[in-house]
Amino acid sequence: MIRINLLPQASKSVRTAAPAGPANVQAWYIGYGASALLWVAALAGIYLTYQGDLEEEKQQNAALTTQIEQLRTKSARLEEVRGRLQQSQRLEEVVGDLQRARTGPTRVLMELSQILSPPPNGGPTIDPEQLEEMRRDNPLAGFNRSWDPRRLWINRFEETDGNCEIIGLGRTNEDVAELLRRLALSELFTGVTLQKTESKVDGETGLELIAFELTCSVSY
Repeated sequence: MIRINLLPQASKSVRTAAPAGPANVQAWYIGYGASALLWVAALAGIYLTYQGDLEEEKQQNAALTTQIEQLRTKSARLEEVRGRLQQSQRLEEVVGDLQRARTGPTRVLMELSQILSPPPNGGPTIDPEQLEEMRRDNPLAGFNRSWDPRRLWINRFEETDGNCEIIGLGRTNEDVAELLRRLALSELFTGVTLQKTESKVDGETGLELIAFELTCSVSY
């Protein structure tokens, strides 16, 4: 009996892999080496860039440090100069105070003598322009240039630390008022205040007089 197998038969094919030759291995090593060299070159470039930036930062920091030290040195010298200047100014103030203390009382007495001088030169020390401006604002401002200072006597003048007390006699209240006006206009006297007045009869002449007391301050 003849048997016929009608099922298809799988054909068997045998594939053999070609063994890796020396040329392929060498090409792989070359490619890997080239890639490694590229990475090394890239990393070296990045490193050199950052290294250059770091060096530049270091140089800038060194320059800033030098400038800071120079400023500190200048500041120390400035403080030294400032201290000497302040000491010199204090010395000048002390000398000025001593000078005013030496010449001040003399100046005050000369001003008081000028106030009580007869016309036409008698009167307080005041800027003429300032006096004229005062008279424009108030025609009654100023002082009486024709006043006779012999109508008033100063019995006591005392000054302590710039504070003055004046005691005297005047023929009338108007004479006392004229003295107050002249003192108030003077550049040397400030805060002129009449403390009290009272009528008084002179025992020798029998004249009725006005006794007064006033206070003021002096500016040397």
